[in-house]
Amino acid sequence: MARQCPYCKAELPTNAPEQECPVCKNIVRPPNPHARRFGWMALTTATLYFIAMFSTIAGDTGWWVPVIFGIATLSGVYLMVTMYHFFKAG
Repeated sequence: MARQCPYCKAELPTNAPEQECPVCKNIVRPPNPHARRFGWMALTTATLYFIAMFSTIAGDTGWWVPVIFGIATLSGVYLMVTMYHFFKAG
């Protein structure tokens, strides 16, 4: 089955990874396999930091606030690894 252009739905002449659509002249590339993991990790890291930040602003001094900051830090480190793979894949 031939690949289709995601913009105009025309059939592409070859199965090359990067090519120009003959109809609309847009560059067509395959989808990035790391995009979904990158998005979810960014959302998870931001959510953890917001929970910890607003808990600190609200004056909560529970033991779980440093734990959330620690988990968010680890999530941020993993997010940087995911960003490396995402941008390396193009």
